Amino acid sequence: MRCVYCSQRAGLIRRVCTPCAKVVAIVDRAGGEVGLAGLVDIFVEEGLTREQVDVVLDAQVGAEPTIRDRLTSSMTNFLMRNLGMPGRQSPEDVRKVRTAMQSGGGAGTWVGGEEPPEHH
Repeated sequence: MRCVYCSQRAGLIRRVCTPCAKVVAIVDRAGGEVGLAGLVDIFVEEGLTREQVDVVLDAQVGAEPTIRDRLTSSMTNFLMRNLGMPGRQSPEDVRKVRTAMQSGGGAGTWVGGEEPPEHH
C-alpha cells in the first residue's frame, strides 16, 4: 500500500509510512503547545528532513484541510486569544485563504507588480 501523504511504499496494510507517521505524531502531540521553531527542533531531533516534513504538512488528503492549515489555525487562534481577541480561525478558513491566494482570485488580492485597486 502507498502512503497517503508521500505516495511511497507504506507496507502491506499500513496507509502511512514511518517518516510521515512520525511527522503526524509530532504535530498531534506538540503542534498546539510549541511554536514553529519548537516544532522544527523536534523534527530535527527525530531525524526528519525539511522535505519529509513539508510533504506531510502540505498533503491534500481528500477534501480535508492540510496539516499546515490545521497548524496555522491553531497558532492564529492562540495568538489572537493572547491578544484578548476571540480566536475563531478554523482550518477550513485557512484553506479558503490559501487556495484564494494560490489562484490569485481571492477578494482583495492582486498580482505582484500590479498597482493595487483604486479603493485601497
